[in-house]
Amino acid sequence: MTDGVRGGASTLTTVRGADGRAWARIGTVSVDEITDRLYSLPLEEFTPARNQAERELRKAGEREQADQVKALRKPTAAAAAVNLLVRGHRAEVEAFLEAAAGLRDAQVAGKGDLAGAAQAERVALGELVALGGESVRATLEAAAVDDGVARDLLAARFVREPEPAGFGTLLAHAEPPTPGARSAKSATAQPRPRQDDSAARGRLRRAKEKLEAAAAEEREARRRWEQSQRDLKRAEAAVEKAQHRLDA
Repeated sequence: MTDGVRGGASTLTTVRGADGRAWARIGTVSVDEITDRLYSLPLEEFTPARNQAERELRKAGEREQADQVKALRKPTAAAAAVNLLVRGHRAEVEAFLEAAAGLRDAQVAGKGDLAGAAQAERVALGELVALGGESVRATLEAAAVDDGVARDLLAARFVREPEPAGFGTLLAHAEPPTPGARSAKSATAQPRPRQDDSAARGRLRRAKEKLEAAAAEEREARRRWEQSQRDLKRAEAAVEKAQHRLDA
């Protein structure tokens, strides 16, 4: 899930991160630019920088834009990792999405080499996980099967891990029927030769097999996503418990 806010331009004093590093220039900036910069920061810098941006906007008399900035949600650790991965390695992320689209085309529409497309996607995914850590895997897998998640991935403003919408995106890659096929069928009263019927049944069988393979892959991706969510919750609970003990 992403958090995108657009607003007019405002005169804003310099906003700095937790380390004192300036990230918003003095002058005229928009809420959209502030939003984009916030989601490019390390997770620990998000809240201090957002709060300072809100204060500066209110000081400048921009109450509506200050409210918009205040409403921006702090990303989860996994979402922040994905945002930073995209911003730091955009070319590699785009290559992965291209490989994922190629695999869907091979699975559903029968375009290209299925084994080669699957290998290309696995390699691209593995490279990104190596760069961003295991926590980015679930979001990348969701983007691989859902065009909407893929668009959000490139925007790099996630506040939490997305869930793939499901099978509809895969079906969008299916080969559309040939234009005029229906009218051609109704225009003739002559029966088709048996050989043509056999070829059509073969194509239908192969299409069903590819569709079933795509459905199986989606179920596996969803299972891995759900498992990663459970692992993440356990890890977050462990961190919270350790922090509580440390603070006690």
